[in-house]
Amino acid sequence: MRRAADSIIPGLVIFAIGLALAGFLLGNSATSSAPASKPQIAAGAGTLLEYPSTWRPASAAPSIPGLAIADSLTLAPGGRAGEAGLLSGRLPAGTPGLLPAAFVSIMHGLPHTEVVDLANAQAYRYRQLHLAGYDRALELYVIPSAVEGPTALACYANAQSSLFLRQCEQIVAQITVPGQSLYALSPNGAYAAQLARQLGLLDRQRLTLREQMHARNSPGEVASLAGALAKRFASTAASIGTLEPPQSASAAQATLASSLLAAHGAYQELAAALTAASSTQAQAAQAKVAGAEAEVDAALQTYALLGYSSM
Repeated sequence: MRRAADSIIPGLVIFAIGLALAGFLLGNSATSSAPASKPQIAAGAGTLLEYPSTWRPASAAPSIPGLAIADSLTLAPGGRAGEAGLLSGRLPAGTPGLLPAAFVSIMHGLPHTEVVDLANAQAYRYRQLHLAGYDRALELYVIPSAVEGPTALACYANAQSSLFLRQCEQIVAQITVPGQSLYALSPNGAYAAQLARQLGLLDRQRLTLREQMHARNSPGEVASLAGALAKRFASTAASIGTLEPPQSASAAQATLASSLLAAHGAYQELAAALTAASSTQAQAAQAKVAGAEAEVDAALQTYALLGYSSM
């Protein structure tokens, strides 16, 4: 009897192993019959975008006011670009604040700006963007380049498709930017402190002298104050010219210095016109002063769009 039992047990073990092996093979067969969908790859303007199979390339995205994107590529959930999507491409080179002036001019207030780390690059991310004449949710990423125009990636969605913004963010996070000369974007604290010191001094003097100019009736007194303000702009431009900006802010600093010198010239012209008692020249000079002051404000706004929010 023991021999019979001994002969049965190995048979049961072999049978059990056979069942386990069959189950393993069946499980693998079931898995292989329904493989996980692989992400897709799309090549944009100097970029590689990895996107889920539920998204598709689309012919064109709805236009974003003021944002002229060249060599554009559009990806959209199900290819339906009218509902939501990702628009990528290049912005014009040489813009100090990266964003086109036509786009900045229709923004309702400044967006929330932050520097984010992507797969192999850093980007400025602009959230809480509100544009005149545009009713979609919009998030914009900009990756500067040392040699070409910046890369822009715009995630957009209508009110009913806002959940797709999260998927768009995930696509952007995995972007690859091969062969481009990139640089660090995070604001430099020491540079920001030096710049804020110079601009804070100018702002206080600018406010005081302009209030005094409005309070005076004598052309001679106003001319003297305009001359003093001209000197303040010139001295600030000279001081800022001695700073060493990080590469991400070098164009912005050059624009700021240029706008300060333009304001210096405009106030000098105003002082000269008032001294000469020429109402025609004074009106022309006042128009130049207004334009120069607006340029200074725009240059400071550029710093805010580079993450220097305290400027």
